[in-house]
Order: sequence, then structure tokens, then C-alpha cells
Amino acid sequence: MTWNELTVWQYQQIYPIVTKPEKDWTNLDVESKLVGIIYNLTDTQVDSLTIQQFNNLRGTLSFLDDKIEGKPVRYTEVNGKRYRFIYDVQQIKAARYIESKVFSTDLVGNLHKLAASMVMPQRRTWYGRYVDDTYDASKHSDYAADLQASNFVHIYHSVVFFYQVYRNWIEVSQAYLIQEMMAKGMTPELAQEA
Repeated sequence: MTWNELTVWQYQQIYPIVTKPEKDWTNLDVESKLVGIIYNLTDTQVDSLTIQQFNNLRGTLSFLDDKIEGKPVRYTEVNGKRYRFIYDVQQIKAARYIESKVFSTDLVGNLHKLAASMVMPQRRTWYGRYVDDTYDASKHSDYAADLQASNFVHIYHSVVFFYQVYRNWIEVSQAYLIQEMMAKGMTPELAQEA
């Protein structure tokens, strides 16, 4: 098992267990929960495993100690749909930017929602090529649900890369934005604060 085999949903379930397990949980409790999440087994199914089966599955959990290797991707496909990642901050509409600011308060819990704010759905043409479809804000939750079932490494590294690009863009454009606001009559103090 590797990070690349997990979905976003699985990572969202694993993260709190690995980072802050319940106080009364033993190592066996933690490992049982992780095996269940990673192999899509219920608690009852995990409890029904033989000791040998459980130990074999538990032995595959060592990847959780590894660094999450990967890189941003241009596209991801899930549930028969394809999404193109947008890394150019200037191509993101203001409403989607505001959504991403709200969702970033819980980065792991909202990873799929953040990703849905930075993708463009695509469709196939008659010739089999993919082209951008229209982004429908009312379908944001549908896009997010698809991306929650998507490859975790693709989504994780793409969101991290987008935020690095965005942070750099803000730092670089800050002086320009202040100058533009002052040119429109805003005081230097208010422009700086904004």
C-alpha cells in the first residue's frame, strides 16, 4: 500500500486517527481503525479477520510514516469524469476565491472542496478530445464529491501547489494593489490594511 493508492476521503478519515487518536485507544485500536479505512472494511469485518490476515494488512500500514511524495497534476479523472486543475490565480473567479478562503480554515476536512474551487470540469468532443466545460457554481458540491473519491496524492499536491502560487502572487502584487487603491482615492493606511 502507498499514499498513491488512497482517495481523498480515506486520507480525511486517517488524518485525525494518526495525528490525534482518542485518549483511551490502544495501538491495536488505532491499527484496527486504519486497516478498516484503508481496505474499506467495517469494524465488524476487521474484527472477523484472523490474526494472520489482520497482521498481513497491518503490515502494509508502514507507508503512513513515509513522506507524501508527488507533484501537481494537470488533470484528474474520477467517476467517469475529468477535471483540469487551474493554477493561474488570475483565471479563478472571485466567488471561487472566496470559497477557497472559507474552506481553507479546515484544510484536511475541506481538501475536496478546495480542489473543487480550483478545477474546471471537462467533457469529450465528438472527436474524443477533452475540452473545458462550463463551471457551474451550483454543482460545486458535486465536483467536490467527485474529487473526494479521487486520488489523494493528485489532489493534495495540486492544492498545495496552487496555494504556493497564490501566496507568491499576493506577495508580488501587494505593492501594485496598494498603489491602485490609492490612485482611486483610498488613504495609504486603508490601502495597506486592505
